Amino acid sequence: MDNARVSVQAVVERLRSAHLLLEILGPLDLAVSGVAQDSRRVSPGDLFLAWRGLEHDAHDFLPQAVAAGAPAAVVEHFSPGVAATQIRVRDGRLAAALAADTVLGSPWRNLFLGGVTGTNGKTTTAILSRHLLQGRAPSGALGTLGLVESSGRVRPGTEGLTTPGPVEISTWLRELADEGAGCVVLEASSHALDQHRLDGLRFDAAVFTTFGRDHLDYHPDEEHYRQAKARLLDLLKPQGWAVINRGEEAWASLPAPAGRTLLFGLEEDGREKGGPAPGPAPALLARGVELLPRGSRFRLAAGAEEALVDLPLLGRFNVENALAASGVARVAGLGLDEIAAGLTSAPQIPGRLEVVVRDPFPVLIDFAHTPDALETVLGTLRPLVQGRLLVLFGAGGDRDRGKRPRMGEVVGRMADLAFVTSDNPRTEDPETIIDEIVAGMAGAPFRRSRDRREAIAAALGEARPGDMVLLAGKGHESYQIVGRERRPFPEAAIVRELLGVGEGVGA
Repeated sequence: MDNARVSVQAVVERLRSAHLLLEILGPLDLAVSGVAQDSRRVSPGDLFLAWRGLEHDAHDFLPQAVAAGAPAAVVEHFSPGVAATQIRVRDGRLAAALAADTVLGSPWRNLFLGGVTGTNGKTTTAILSRHLLQGRAPSGALGTLGLVESSGRVRPGTEGLTTPGPVEISTWLRELADEGAGCVVLEASSHALDQHRLDGLRFDAAVFTTFGRDHLDYHPDEEHYRQAKARLLDLLKPQGWAVINRGEEAWASLPAPAGRTLLFGLEEDGREKGGPAPGPAPALLARGVELLPRGSRFRLAAGAEEALVDLPLLGRFNVENALAASGVARVAGLGLDEIAAGLTSAPQIPGRLEVVVRDPFPVLIDFAHTPDALETVLGTLRPLVQGRLLVLFGAGGDRDRGKRPRMGEVVGRMADLAFVTSDNPRTEDPETIIDEIVAGMAGAPFRRSRDRREAIAAALGEARPGDMVLLAGKGHESYQIVGRERRPFPEAAIVRELLGVGEGVGA
């Protein structure tokens, strides 16, 4: 697609067929060679995509985009005095997804594309899926970590939101396809699905992991949150498959495609959790699961066929994530032995129960930032601790306040000692956030400090051989958002510095 040009008329027809087109101001006998939603990134020949966002209105920057060389723009309202064709639409976000896909040549058509949604497990499932699919064809992943290339490395400059904007998504898919990728797995957040950022794409596999309370600062209630995730089924290709956690009650009513649904779960779960009924749908099961100090061992089963897996990732929930990824690989045509071998060589997932150091005591970092995720992670670690389990955590500012006391209750109940501190306080007072967390701790022992580095130092200073320290909430994030400023905060490096060990020492 290098320097390929697409007629503006083709974009208009795509928008018209989606019933988004309202009015056109200016000539259509133009061609564009790229797309941009940020005026600072416009190159000559780009189609500019504008909509009113939660914090910014891109229409305010239309003159700058045109001055940078945009010959046309898709807009929600006309801007007078701008020397460019303006295509007015009824939903700028949705129009942007369709326009970006059109200009960039619908790269998903020539890819095996998987989408992963759910409250927890999206990143691990996407990375494990990429790892498995790499055995079949060069594969990438898009999501919380950024763009993960077929080498397994994160492409510099791509780190960002769980699901990027429609321009980044289509651009990255185009780049991966042009570089020879055959498969891509994408994290599909509820925000992205609700905001139609993915509506220009079609998926071969739609994966549903877990469901729990999160993002209720954005969604009106848990049912709206669930419905947003369920939209991923609307984006399946005609022969696409749904890959569903059979132990998750929230997915029991999903309108999954008949004959193209694959269930996954631990065999012993059965139907006790009220998830989707097995019925005639095929299933991938983990049989005879053994949870071990450095991972797990189980038999991966599909009907009468079985293969042994030694998974080098901690916890029952990572067995479920491995099964979800196995479902993606199975839909893509990989055999059970091939999948089992891939899981046995699975990589460490950055910020997901990542062991930073092992001596003089284990220190782990994890992205857990919801009550359910904390309970799952602490339940995983508890049997592995000889001494005390010390947990450092906080809660994000300007986000769902209702989960804060529930997070405090979980940590107060399951940890031996809690260190309550800041996560990303954003524009909220960190002390207020901490107050709301400790309100749920019911007298459990804790120490508080709004300064996360000081809290980490205190936790490490308290720990003794035999103890375990978990730093929860930041995970892979290498920054902290205070006010509106994003400050460097490489948590793993801070731990090593405070303990006086080098990278890889004791890990």
